[in-house]
Amino acid sequence: MKPDNPYNHTMNLSLRKICSNFSIVRCWLPSGMCGHAVESHSMASALEQQCLSSAVYSVLFRPLLERFEMRDPTALRSFRSALVQAEREQEGFLCLLIKHLLSKSQLDVSLHESLLRLQGTACSDDLKLTNGGAVVQEVGQRATVLRAILARIPNEIGDRRTFLETIKEIANSIKKLLDAINSLIPLLSPELQPLVDQRKRDFVKFSKRFSNTLKEYFKGEPPESVFNSANQLICQIVLFVKIIRENIIL
Repeated sequence: MKPDNPYNHTMNLSLRKICSNFSIVRCWLPSGMCGHAVESHSMASALEQQCLSSAVYSVLFRPLLERFEMRDPTALRSFRSALVQAEREQEGFLCLLIKHLLSKSQLDVSLHESLLRLQGTACSDDLKLTNGGAVVQEVGQRATVLRAILARIPNEIGDRRTFLETIKEIANSIKKLLDAINSLIPLLSPELQPLVDQRKRDFVKFSKRFSNTLKEYFKGEPPESVFNSANQLICQIVLFVKIIRENIIL
């Protein structure tokens, strides 16, 4: 694997620094910001906003909130609730919030690339499946491995030979995750099977979309589209594991 270059390292540190300033983030939570979110949301892909917001919360806000919680647990609980409520009422709010902060900071940061990199250090709790036996746990383990491989893309996309090997790893990891899912579905209750099967179809659709994005990249499209597609695929992985965790009864 190629070592991360200093510029990319600085880029990720800058993104974390923006979010770690609690007072700056808090000041953009009032209704004025929500109005801005509604206006911007209509001009952007709702799906992209949803996936990016999920990543923004899991790899940026959640780790920082956990760090600040030691200082003022009560205030942080209120702040966390406000973030969750804002996202619930206006899908894509967190994505638009971080974009707004980036524009105010005047930093030249690729949000898609930075979030994908940070997926490599994300807490694995959101993909852990500790109940339901070995078949269920295998799904969580395969999902964790696939996310980790996808997170390597920004480091390796600049080296064609290395990146081609990574693509093979991704394809193999997708197959293993689908095999694990297919082993699980027959064990589920009749009520749950359609829900899980729909999530599986969504995952397959986004896997194919990711594959098509790679083809376009090798025809000359910018890497940003690959980062975006990888983030969307990770979003589908997280959503699949979530529905298993919340509903599984074997």
